[in-house]
Amino acid sequence: MKISIEAKVGAIGILTILVLIWGINYLKGRNILNQSLTLYAFCQETGGLESSAPVTLNGVKIGYVDKISLAGDRTQGVQLILRIEKAYPLNRGSVAELYSADLLGTKAIRIVSKPSGETLNDRDTIPLLVVPDLFSSLQASIFPVLDQLGTLSGSLDTLVRDMDSLVVSGALGQTLENLAGVSGSLKSSLEPGGPLYGSFRNLDSLTGMLNDQRNEMASLISHLNAVSMQLDNAGLDQLAINLRETSDQLNKLLTQVNSGKGTAGLLLRSDSLYLNLVGLTTDLDLLVRDLKEHPEDYVHFSLFGRSDKKK
Repeated sequence: MKISIEAKVGAIGILTILVLIWGINYLKGRNILNQSLTLYAFCQETGGLESSAPVTLNGVKIGYVDKISLAGDRTQGVQLILRIEKAYPLNRGSVAELYSADLLGTKAIRIVSKPSGETLNDRDTIPLLVVPDLFSSLQASIFPVLDQLGTLSGSLDTLVRDMDSLVVSGALGQTLENLAGVSGSLKSSLEPGGPLYGSFRNLDSLTGMLNDQRNEMASLISHLNAVSMQLDNAGLDQLAINLRETSDQLNKLLTQVNSGKGTAGLLLRSDSLYLNLVGLTTDLDLLVRDLKEHPEDYVHFSLFGRSDKKK
């Protein structure tokens, strides 16, 4: 069977187009001959991530970023479509990290895989974390320092203006003169005959006297310790116990008296003694009245002796 030249040219053209398509995709990092599964990831900011960016696992490329677009739900931010070769299955719980692959800030995605678990299926969603790059970390560290430097610069400028105003107004010179006067007064006070000189001399004398009497002071402290030990050994604890027991007994006695128990309680709490005393007082009063009114019934006095009126 003879193939026409037109068929050969058409076949070569189609093959060339297929090879060209494959080559372009291969240069972009896409191998259309390998089977892959699609995973979705979401983030709020891509940081310059481009399509065809590599997706790596432990430093090995296992896929690429196929498409970057705004998510239908704006709260989810940006949607990434990842193509992962089926030869590298990922377990559920794995996390994708968006990071800087070099110092120039080229963005890529790496997978932090979970060792075991159920395998992710096609069109599943994988969590995505954004890892701050070197420049972001430097900015986060440097910007607060720059703000503090700006505040410090303003404070220094205010201080310089205040110092300049003090110099111009002469207040600084007056302050220096006052300090010089104070320094002179202090110097004269410390010279012989000055009040501070005498105070320091007296303090030095007192220190010397205490140093000379240190043996006597040690003896006094020893005597005080001995007196304290004697007081401890004097039976003060037993005396306190005896006083406590006496107090308890006195409280019991007062309780019995208040409750009307015993002789003392009956005398103080019973009304019979009071009534008897009232009756005795009444009888004595009647006796005294009768004695005053009829003394002859009780006292008989006669020069010739008593005569018995009653026979």
